[in-house]
Amino acid sequence: MKSTIHIACAADNTYVQHTGVMLTSLFENNSNNAMHIHFFSADFTDENKLIIEKIVKSYNQNFSFYLLDKELFKDCFVSHHVSYATYYRVVIPQEINPEITRVLYLDTDIIVCKNLLELWNTDIGNAVLGAIKEPSFTEFDRIQIPPTYSYFNAGILIMNVVEWRKQNLTSTLFSFIKSYQNKLTFWDQDALNANLFNQWKTLSPKWNQQSALFEMPREKLIAVYGEKELDEAIKNPCIIHYTGSSKPWDYLNLHPYKNEYFNYLKKTIWENYRFKNVAATKRIQKLLMRIIGVKRFQKIVSIVSQSS
Repeated sequence: MKSTIHIACAADNTYVQHTGVMLTSLFENNSNNAMHIHFFSADFTDENKLIIEKIVKSYNQNFSFYLLDKELFKDCFVSHHVSYATYYRVVIPQEINPEITRVLYLDTDIIVCKNLLELWNTDIGNAVLGAIKEPSFTEFDRIQIPPTYSYFNAGILIMNVVEWRKQNLTSTLFSFIKSYQNKLTFWDQDALNANLFNQWKTLSPKWNQQSALFEMPREKLIAVYGEKELDEAIKNPCIIHYTGSSKPWDYLNLHPYKNEYFNYLKKTIWENYRFKNVAATKRIQKLLMRIIGVKRFQKIVSIVSQSS
């Protein structure tokens, strides 16, 4: 009998389409794995819940829905492109079925490209989390992390549910979030790092190919990951994570793997999705062409198209 991979994800109503695309990519590349999707939200409508449940069950996988109390997040700091949904992951190990000892958390702005069994079976020992380094972070003093440690991205996490509950971390994290509101730049990710900087195991960046890999100087990335692991993450990612405010469903987004999102979108009920505000974004394109020149703009678009 196959062991079950327990996947946790969380979103609000604005991310129902992207959740559906993420799950479709997950199932398409993990057809031989038994999976149980644990979905968390404080505001998902019954209609959206049914949409996600239908996707999961169309691949003969199991689904559980956890309705969270909105009041838990009322004092949490949000800014820029994020909503209170970013804090949902803080409660997952506390709210999930207590019989589950570990869970693989996946953000909903990702595409799964490979089988996740290797990741699921990764031994993290007594560490609370297995995670991937965030290459661009430098503000260790801001959240009082000793500079000898690294900072992780919270988009893909192996969660040790037993150790999390033992330490009552959900309560600890909420206390930190409320106390450090004015110092949180990366929301719950800052809180997780500040409290668990010495309790997580580093995983290969191939499991969380962040957008910074295409934006930062190569020598700095090699210093974080090493050349071999960096090249594997760039050329042969297992999970593509569209980090930052620009997403593949934005008209002007130029992510090298942008088309992967649309390849899986075509397999969903949103296959006829069209970009919003195209007229406005076309005006922005024209402005960019005036600023950097038509030839340079076209060259950038050409390079990105060839890479994706």
